[in-house]
Amino acid sequence: LSGSSSEQDQLNFLYNWVQSHIDDSNYELRKPLLFTEFGKSSKDSGFTQTERENLYQSVYNSIYTSARSGGAGGGALFWQMLAEGMDDLRDGYEIIVNEDPTTANLIAEQSHKLSGLNRMFARMTANRKMKGLVH
Repeated sequence: LSGSSSEQDQLNFLYNWVQSHIDDSNYELRKPLLFTEFGKSSKDSGFTQTERENLYQSVYNSIYTSARSGGAGGGALFWQMLAEGMDDLRDGYEIIVNEDPTTANLIAEQSHKLSGLNRMFARMTANRKMKGLVH
């Protein structure tokens, strides 16, 4: 979308784009889906940290909702995490934990939620195997 679109228009577009890819992966490809290299540049005109957090939350919510229901959404990799002192690699998309604690918390929360789903699905599969429902 053009830079003149509202943040809400951009989030709606993103949600629909992500959801259409999840749906295609679920129903057409029947394969897991990993979104890669997404982000919001701090170099964009009018950038706010809240906009970046809203974008991350939108992607993460779609992935988690899909994964929780056994769908194709498998994960999302943002661009890019840097350590302090890596200033030569700053491109506007960087996340530096000490400088972006709220975004870092969103990332950690998503990781914990997906890890929890993985443990839950592993227990369910083990229980089904014990009952002879899975070979």
